[in-house]
Amino acid sequence: MRYYLRNPKTKVISPSALLPPALQRDTELYGRISKMCTMREAMRERLKLQSKTDDFSRISALMSAIQAYLVELHWYVWYYENNTGAFKDMAGVDFIWKSAIVSKLHDAMGLSRTRYGKWGGGAESDGGNTSSTGLGARVLGGGSNKQRRTQSTSIYMELGFTLLALAIAKSMAAYSKVATLDTGIECETMNAMTPGAQVASKDEDDKILDGLRRAALELREAAGVFQYIIDHVLPQLRGIRLGVPDLTPDIQYMLQMLSLADADRLSVRVWLRNDKHHRKTPNMPANFLLCIQERYSNAVTALRMLQSGEFRSISSDIQNYMRDGQLVILAQAMVYLAQVYSDNKKYGYAVGFMRYARDLLTEVKKRKTSVHANTAEMLLRGPLEPLYSLYRRNNDSIGFEPVPSTEELHGRLPSGRALFSSATVYVPPTILS
Repeated sequence: MRYYLRNPKTKVISPSALLPPALQRDTELYGRISKMCTMREAMRERLKLQSKTDDFSRISALMSAIQAYLVELHWYVWYYENNTGAFKDMAGVDFIWKSAIVSKLHDAMGLSRTRYGKWGGGAESDGGNTSSTGLGARVLGGGSNKQRRTQSTSIYMELGFTLLALAIAKSMAAYSKVATLDTGIECETMNAMTPGAQVASKDEDDKILDGLRRAALELREAAGVFQYIIDHVLPQLRGIRLGVPDLTPDIQYMLQMLSLADADRLSVRVWLRNDKHHRKTPNMPANFLLCIQERYSNAVTALRMLQSGEFRSISSDIQNYMRDGQLVILAQAMVYLAQVYSDNKKYGYAVGFMRYARDLLTEVKKRKTSVHANTAEMLLRGPLEPLYSLYRRNNDSIGFEPVPSTEELHGRLPSGRALFSSATVYVPPTILS
């Protein structure tokens, strides 16, 4: 399964740029700053290498490099805050980062370098076609997928992007644990309701459950990092205009909701595998899935809160992931609701919900570049068609009920039932002065 975010990347920083001339005479202090820059360079190289591949096998090494640098970075922020007077004479250091979510940014939409060059922040192109517009602005990026970059003299932007890199690495680690399980699990949970379904062996089941639990934990930890950025980093960036929207409350909330929604998806699968009687209670997974769909919806709402130029700059991978993720999750909820109505001998509604699920998945399947296209195809090809045929036969031979419209089906949707995926609180490393 292709991950929808990219690694943020950064440029080299010299130790002398992080200390004013007077403090550079302190050999012990300068030595610690040099050590910090060495760790930063190790992190930078790891980020650069990971950005060139979809192979997640080295994610653990990347996370270790980021966490090692964060130990020193949190210390540096603490030292800076407690010695602000000593830093007044320091020439501004430019921290440069490349966005994790923006691949094409249109300056004509109001995000030009001139506007964003104030108050310590700026943005510039990282390749791609550049063309003139009648407004005198530049349209940057063109057909390029290269990442947009921004720069600032604020140490809090450095902290924010480093934490963002950690959260994304944790999310990637989660995907590395479920990359080969996604469509199989999605289909298997529904197949469990189909007569003659094949049940996985206990050893296979235990292995899959362990992978799902560990992946859900990584996603909850990522959500905790996003929350830490919102609570402790973004307030320090008020008044600083950056050229990319990565470090804005709406984007951080969006990323947190996506992490929790995906953690919930994994939790539903664990619950289904542990619940030996889930064939008799399809209303529960339906309610769970509707709750997950609401979290995707909240993420979409947060994205739409951005200004039009910022919204259009967001990577299509992210927008497609949220849109199609909503549809796939909603379709699965419809399958379980169809089972609920079939059990209650309301065959017209059973056919209606199943047909609605079929339409949603067909819509996703048509988008070949969608992250969720394979899942949609597997669901359509696997458990959905036999169940749809079964419900239609039941209605044609027993029920003789009219099939309700989509509007009527929406009126019958229950409210989602909250799951147990909450953000794991991120605790910064202990500061050793």
